[in-house]
Amino acid sequence: MLRRLWLIGVLTLSLTAVLPAAAQTPTPVPIPITDQTDPASLIGSYYNAITLRDYTRAYSYWEAAPANQTEAQFAAGFSDTASVQALVQLPIFEDAGAGNVHASVPTFLIANRTDGTQAYYAGCFTTHKTNVPVGDAAEPDPNWYLQKGELRQQDTVNLNVLTTACAQPVSLTDDVVSPSLFTPIQAVQTYFIEIANGNMNPVSQTGVDNTGNIFAQTFASQLTGAEDLQVFVNPELFTEGAAGSIYANIPVLVTFTTVDLIPYTLSTCFVARKSNVPVGDAAEPDPDWHISSSSGTSQPDLLSAITVVGQGCMP
Repeated sequence: MLRRLWLIGVLTLSLTAVLPAAAQTPTPVPIPITDQTDPASLIGSYYNAITLRDYTRAYSYWEAAPANQTEAQFAAGFSDTASVQALVQLPIFEDAGAGNVHASVPTFLIANRTDGTQAYYAGCFTTHKTNVPVGDAAEPDPNWYLQKGELRQQDTVNLNVLTTACAQPVSLTDDVVSPSLFTPIQAVQTYFIEIANGNMNPVSQTGVDNTGNIFAQTFASQLTGAEDLQVFVNPELFTEGAAGSIYANIPVLVTFTTVDLIPYTLSTCFVARKSNVPVGDAAEPDPDWHISSSSGTSQPDLLSAITVVGQGCMP
């Protein structure tokens, strides 16, 4: 049995899985991503910092020093890491109580080493934020922080292990994750919860403009009545502002089996939009994100889809 790994040591093991150069996941574009507004984005920002060798920023995402290590000890653990690609499975359940919110995040990692080897890890992160002001603060800290992480090394690329990676597994059809549009990833999560529950045109819930929803136009018939719908997001999101709006590009991997028992593996891109100015008679900007467009392509296998999703969605 693979032994359990605390995150701080997850990339210091001997890696033996070596793939041809064409199969290696690409190194992410070296743009700092510093979003902590939801648990998945926190994971993306964390591994973005590690890939960029910004260990001070990566270390700061921990609520407390991991394994009681100093920042220098923490950084040394990643000395032979070239890049890390993370995939997070949706939905993510947030458990609130006693002034705190916790979320368990099923996460799959592909670690590329400086010597050309590659290894896979799967497990669960516990993330945390407060929902009441702490100390002299006038408002609660809106940011999420890493509380603990436990990963196991995997022999193959197998995303099915994420289904039971966390102590409280949830699915898109469990009806325990409330619809939310507070962040781009939550907008995508809400969209696929509707799809999983048979609503192929969830405009009212997500604000999606179906004239630009190429994903639904292309795969609606295959998704209707589909079984085992699984959704994974690359949590390193590219965002930009333009003309009173903010846009976020969300790379998503989707797998399912049609009613005819045909398996599909899709690499998709969703674009979410939020207004940063009031619209109409509103006194404040709409705080919600809404999906404005999407696209999707069927891939021949899981590794191909992961590679495409790992490249991100750039405008």
